Amino acid sequence: MAKKMKPGEKRCPSCGATVKGPRTKTCPKCGHEFEGKPQKGPAPKAAPATAASAKPATNGGTITLEQIQKVALTVKTLGGFQRVTEVLAVIKELGGVKKFKDLAEAMTATGTDDIPF
Repeated sequence: MAKKMKPGEKRCPSCGATVKGPRTKTCPKCGHEFEGKPQKGPAPKAAPATAASAKPATNGGTITLEQIQKVALTVKTLGGFQRVTEVLAVIKELGGVKKFKDLAEAMTATGTDDIPF
């Protein structure tokens, strides 16, 4: 179920983030530029984040060949679509991409690659 919007909030059509302030012209998360009044209805699903895509897409929500190639390479690197789904579930469970990235960086900084799991 989609999160109910409060007065003065709108949903970014590109990344699905909640944007506060009725006069906000761009999404602070992905840089999407808003045009006109916000649309009613369910929020769009956010595109899956990949390790290969470091900068956000600001191309108006269209999918480019470069993005498809990056996702395909990531799926291949991780060992298939099932593994990507598992990684995305872990990211969601941990609290989002930013938290996952922070945890991964902390693990790398402490040299946990040497610890067998």
